[in-house]
Amino acid sequence: MNLKLVVASMSVLGLVSCPVFAATTAKHKHHHKVMKHEVEEREYKDRDFKDMPEAACTISQASMIMDGMTQNMGRSVPNPCNPGWFNRISVSGGLNVDVGKFGNRNSNYMGENYKRFSLNDAYLNVGATVNDWAKAFASLSYMTATTNPNNGGPTAFKNQGAAEYSAAYANNIAGTGNNVVQLEQGFVTIANFDQSPLFLQVGKQFQDFSRYEIHPITRSLTQVMSETLATSLKVGFIVPMGFNGSLFVFDDPIAKVGQTATTTNYGLALGYDAPSDTLGWDIGASYLYNLIGVNDVAFNVVNNNGTGGGLPAYNTRVGAVAAYADVNSGPFSVGARYTTAVQRFNVADMTKNGVASLAGGTIFGAPLASASGAKPWAAGIQGAYGFDAWGKTQNVYLGYQASREAAGIDMPKSRWLLGYGIDMFGKNTNLAVEWDHDMAYSVGNGGSGSNTNLVSLRSSVKFG
Repeated sequence: MNLKLVVASMSVLGLVSCPVFAATTAKHKHHHKVMKHEVEEREYKDRDFKDMPEAACTISQASMIMDGMTQNMGRSVPNPCNPGWFNRISVSGGLNVDVGKFGNRNSNYMGENYKRFSLNDAYLNVGATVNDWAKAFASLSYMTATTNPNNGGPTAFKNQGAAEYSAAYANNIAGTGNNVVQLEQGFVTIANFDQSPLFLQVGKQFQDFSRYEIHPITRSLTQVMSETLATSLKVGFIVPMGFNGSLFVFDDPIAKVGQTATTTNYGLALGYDAPSDTLGWDIGASYLYNLIGVNDVAFNVVNNNGTGGGLPAYNTRVGAVAAYADVNSGPFSVGARYTTAVQRFNVADMTKNGVASLAGGTIFGAPLASASGAKPWAAGIQGAYGFDAWGKTQNVYLGYQASREAAGIDMPKSRWLLGYGIDMFGKNTNLAVEWDHDMAYSVGNGGSGSNTNLVSLRSSVKFG
């Protein structure tokens, strides 16, 4: 390959600055007058070089060839021609350590972490402004909260169900996930709200189905029925006055019985947000074509329909609806959540009364002839008050949650919770304690019939 061809190719790729090559390849011309040449030479020698523009950056031919040899042509790789990259990259993260669990640590409810000491979670968020229209976001996370493995034997998925903190985190739908470093989120957003209210998102993300906090001390009953983490395509809009909506499409975590490929799911969401410290509020509703898309629901369907030791699958699609509303004024805030199935589950997927509707009273039994499918719902309301005392920012919160026909998702019938948090060592360092009082379904409705208590301590730091 001759030099001109190499230069032309590199120029097309945008990797070589044309002015630099023009300067090195241009032929010198004699001046018509010697005096003119001498004047220019003196001006050149007297010039202040710190005011001169820097030479354009070039990438060596060897570097370009090396990118090809390592199959990295066309990818973003570190190179000397990325000035100011640190102005386009932002990094933040945090660490949540659950340092104590006291009380009933074997209640076996989805969303509760029973480990005495655990990370829940350690995360690193990276955001990138690619250009005026494109932004990227990635979140690396590590968690050691309660996970229920499926070992394929008689002890796989406890007889009363396979509750764990979150099936979404390690994609533990079939009980085969591990607590390792995960790319929890990674997506690209195409949007410029100065030009258009529309946006496009592609990648792994939590879907716009209800509202919740990622990795709280204890996940709420509505969060268990709503949290949907999947690789998706989302289109939506956000108008200046706060009205917003989205349409998202993704693959379910498990396939339908008789099929090897996972089914495609979709959802719709509409909302209105008016944030303000004085008086802020939001309200919204969403629809999910198949509740199997919710990770914890799929986890329990696999457990309940006996496919825990085989190919994870479900029998019948069940739609779902979620709604939320929040209001805050000064130090006070109140939020409400509701999620419900709109059809009954196939009795082979989830029974109305959980294990009470299965032969032998365990998940290994077939549905009884009198059993019917579950149509679960969950709701919750929580209020909080924030204040400053002793020179530290603090908050207290109180909530109540309830569910029906949800024993098959390993949820209590109702829950009271009370929590307190304090920024102990200044901003972004928080110590918190939460008390959960759970009231189980009766034995005839698939529960233990017992009331249990769990006290959790958490230490958190954030940066960025």
